[in-house]
Amino acid sequence: MEPAGHPVRMELKSGNESRRWGWASMVSGALLLALGAYFAVALTGRWTILGELASQFRFSFGWGAAAVAVVVALTRRWRTAGLAAAFAIWGIWPEGTLALKAPASAEAELAPSEELHVVVSNVLRPNTRYSEVFDVLLEDDPDVVGLLEFNEEWRDAAFERLDEDYPFHATASNTVGWNEHSWALMLFSKTEITSSKELRLDFDDWELRPLLQATLAEPIELTITLAHPERPGRPARMRARRTALERISQCEVEGHWLVIGDLNSTSTSPLFRDILSKTGLRDSRAGFGRQPSWSFGDRLPGPLPLPLPSFAQLSVAIDHALLSAGLDVLDRRTLSVPGSDHRAVSVTLRAAAGGP
Repeated sequence: MEPAGHPVRMELKSGNESRRWGWASMVSGALLLALGAYFAVALTGRWTILGELASQFRFSFGWGAAAVAVVVALTRRWRTAGLAAAFAIWGIWPEGTLALKAPASAEAELAPSEELHVVVSNVLRPNTRYSEVFDVLLEDDPDVVGLLEFNEEWRDAAFERLDEDYPFHATASNTVGWNEHSWALMLFSKTEITSSKELRLDFDDWELRPLLQATLAEPIELTITLAHPERPGRPARMRARRTALERISQCEVEGHWLVIGDLNSTSTSPLFRDILSKTGLRDSRAGFGRQPSWSFGDRLPGPLPLPLPSFAQLSVAIDHALLSAGLDVLDRRTLSVPGSDHRAVSVTLRAAAGGP
């Protein structure tokens, strides 16, 4: 005969297992609910501040959802794991597939004189490491240098370093004169800037940073739009950024066109996607990968700031180079800029056969 207490022990074991699986079910459900809430908020990105902010971090959300899918799969809740995996694919796919797309017309043979190398950098206005920054930006001898967040000190340092090799320049600023409150955009070129203008933005009484538009005739006949819209945050900032991005979409440009700068928007934002659909421009990262240009830091927050590997850092690509049909991308990368919280964008273009 079996001992009288044996069935009781089996019942207790079953009860413990039931409670354990009950907790696993609750945690899995809570994680899936959190993913669903983020997804729902991100879908409102065209109309709400929180939704637009959530849409900017879609890639990071995707990897978080992938981790949830793996954890839930270990508890054998396959339906919940499948839903989490679907969220992961939705999040990762747009930027994760950038490396899989080949650059357009990669095999076309054109004269080297029809190539143009452009570098654009948000130098960070309080940054005073002028010489080090220019060392990085000029290392590969670009044809055009675009600079953002310029004040009087940066202007003087730029003229001292660039004036001899880059004698042509254009400027757009939110202030009439140069001073500590200037948030200027400057474009320096080795070849003549045949025309340039500020594109002022009509936005209440707020003095917004304008857009700078300049045209080159050599080595490629090209219109460059340098932009630095407002960052996400308050409702006024979102409206200001929308105003700047819509102004870009309204530009009427004949021939080749390049839009560069810190757009304060990732490619998964609906506002960013609107630019591409309205203008026909395309993202220069296609074939070169995600290339984030801004991150929240390389260390853990808190009392023990351990260094984080690059794959674990929350990073976004908000500095962009968008180009029109008829331009091919030969090289596209980011550069670490001393003293700045942004990486610079370096892009080499050529005019494709047949023109724009």
